Amino acid sequence: MSQQPSILVVDDEMGILDVLRILLKGEGFDVTTAQGGKAGLEALKGNPPDIVLTDIKMPGVSGTEILAAVREQDPETPVILMTAQASLQSAIQAVNQGAFYYIQKPFSNDDLVAICRRAAEQRLLKAENKQLKQEIRRRERSGLVKPLGKSRAFLDVMKLAEQVAPTESTVLIQGESFLGVGRRDVVTSSCCGAKAGVGYDAGRAGVAGR
Repeated sequence: MSQQPSILVVDDEMGILDVLRILLKGEGFDVTTAQGGKAGLEALKGNPPDIVLTDIKMPGVSGTEILAAVREQDPETPVILMTAQASLQSAIQAVNQGAFYYIQKPFSNDDLVAICRRAAEQRLLKAENKQLKQEIRRRERSGLVKPLGKSRAFLDVMKLAEQVAPTESTVLIQGESFLGVGRRDVVTSSCCGAKAGVGYDAGRAGVAGR
């Protein structure tokens, strides 16, 4: 996602589209508008937006159909539904269908902007998480790094940490680093006010206690 989150606004009333375009553009969004559900579906075929803001009741293609199309294209894209006839039942239905938020018209500008910003933050976090997982899998396949939780040395350190946790001892384990780099990693724990520390130091061998 770019620094300026993109948002597609879909409504069958041009006046509402103009107001929302000016409002959201002034708040730092890259805004594209589509008049009516059919135009909204066509806009989704182009450059997929980071966020979709759509009215529910529109002639021809409804907002729930827009929601379904977005979910099929990219389930991670937040969809905000707008309606003038909100009810608890319809709100629950919208959320169950995968909507990010359900807002009733008329709404305040501040409320809508806040919701759109939260949607942008969620979209960014999910994108970063996906990218991180891909990078971890790539490194694991290439053998550049071992999965931290599966390392034998790491598991040994964690086991020792559990053993000394009830005491006030400080135990230093010296040997080859479980990360394979020349650094010292410390695991601390506490129990009933007592503290214990386990240090892992690369390049030496032996166990020291105090």
